[in-house]
Amino acid sequence: MATVHAGTGRAVGEHLEPLVVSPKTAWRMLGCGNSHGYELLNGGELQSFLDGRSRRITVASIRAYIARKLAAAGATGAVTQPTLARRRGRPRKLPANEATA
Repeated sequence: MATVHAGTGRAVGEHLEPLVVSPKTAWRMLGCGNSHGYELLNGGELQSFLDGRSRRITVASIRAYIARKLAAAGATGAVTQPTLARRRGRPRKLPANEATA
């Protein structure tokens, strides 16, 4: 049986997930910046509301957005992991005998 905290009535160590988050936290969850995040809000991809002067974004809408993106990627057969590692920088020169072949 879990130990109950006297002040809150919740179990000690119980983690409650928030229902709404600030835009900064939402962008961190989505791994995007301000511009793209507010484009998602303006485009209706995410649900938000004003609580006084503070904007709040629902975690449910963030999860639904991710689910839609995953479903779209699965339907089109998009590859989520690159098959070959991309090299950074300038491509290597080929030897003269391979370049003409």
